[in-house]
Amino acid sequence: MNIKNITGLIKSGESEEVEFKESFHSFQEISKIICSFSNTHGGIIFLGVKDNGKIKGLVNDNDTLQKQIANANSNIHPRPMVNVEIKKIEKKKIFLIIVHKADSSVFHSFEGVIYVRIGSTTQRLEGNSIIQFLKNRQILLFEEQIEPNANEEDLNTNKIKDYLSKRGQILEINKKNIQNFLLSKKLATLQDGTKIKNIGLLFFAKNVQSFYPYAQIKLVRFDETTAVKVIAYEEAKGDLIEMIEQAINFTKRFTSKKFNIGGGKREEISFIPEEAIREAIINSVAHRDYFNKNEIQISMFDDRIEFTNPGGLPEGMNEDLLGSLSVQRNPLIYQFLKDYGYMEGLGSGISRIYNSINNFNLKKPEFKITKDFFRLVIYNEKIKTKILDLNERQNEILDLLKRKEKIKSKEYADIFKISIPSAVNDLNELEKKGYIKKIGTYRGAYYIFGEKK
Repeated sequence: MNIKNITGLIKSGESEEVEFKESFHSFQEISKIICSFSNTHGGIIFLGVKDNGKIKGLVNDNDTLQKQIANANSNIHPRPMVNVEIKKIEKKKIFLIIVHKADSSVFHSFEGVIYVRIGSTTQRLEGNSIIQFLKNRQILLFEEQIEPNANEEDLNTNKIKDYLSKRGQILEINKKNIQNFLLSKKLATLQDGTKIKNIGLLFFAKNVQSFYPYAQIKLVRFDETTAVKVIAYEEAKGDLIEMIEQAINFTKRFTSKKFNIGGGKREEISFIPEEAIREAIINSVAHRDYFNKNEIQISMFDDRIEFTNPGGLPEGMNEDLLGSLSVQRNPLIYQFLKDYGYMEGLGSGISRIYNSINNFNLKKPEFKITKDFFRLVIYNEKIKTKILDLNERQNEILDLLKRKEKIKSKEYADIFKISIPSAVNDLNELEKKGYIKKIGTYRGAYYIFGEKK
């Protein structure tokens, strides 16, 4: 580190990543600070600098001081990665202890205590803050925890057979084979008998909600655009696959639609792409915080659908990275959903939602994120791309033809409840202006979308 950068950091004062010490006078103090830096964002301890940023300098023998720093670091478990640099500022010697941030799956402790950096202070974690820290580091995973009240009798062997069938495997159902399956897939552990992990129960329990009542999806269809009058309400329960399918079916029934009549058949056209809704449901189940005792909720309105998940974004993820990076809060749940054919690739769920929304020319989805909840809002409000030299019917039919292969004049008349001659006039005008193309003649003629040259 060059002198200019060092003096700039000293002038900025102590912070979450900078600590000043006049001297090395306490092994314990230095160990705690190193531990806290490594557990947070990394940082630098400046030895020979007063609290106010004034350079005091050190008179210690270099070898002795480096041994003291090494000893302080060796008291931390596991030992963090540090570098030591010796610099001269204002003709005075200072030491820089540069502490590297720990890997996201590792934490460091000193004398059995976890320390972190909060602002310019070093603080020990206690109680629930320890649990939250370990959860954020994905060291403490809900899916890996053992459910003490569960055993093999609580599992539905038919669900296991269905899973293996999807994987192209056949299993003779007996106690030994089931146990081997559970252990090989990390669904159980051998501790005084076979102990079932939460992941095993979420996918294969006879009654998931008897263990986790909050592991469900609340499905609500409200009237109009406010959460006042409830039109329909369901609770999607069962294992994770059953919950996903029930939620998909509910949203299909109550998503706002319009219909198109052609060839004597009624064709329903959803205002929101089904792919976007499906991906949002799957992501909710895959990425929710299962330590949180709240349910997933899907609230449907005339103009939008809100998907609300327990748990904010995991550590290492922010809103700007959504769709380009995947940080898996529940890696085993993710893998099982992938085995069932619900997950296609890392970080691709949000991207598919964006793409399908764009194809429908809808308003961009919104994310509302707090420490404890994550909400995705998908609107059915179209982006205003109205072409001024066309009437309202013509603008709407152009939008429809972007998603529909073709349309006949009679279908056009049926949709807008106008006469066939008026429909023909509208369509001929669109063709003349180059927005659509006419294929065929007389009664067999139809129109397709064509970009204006």
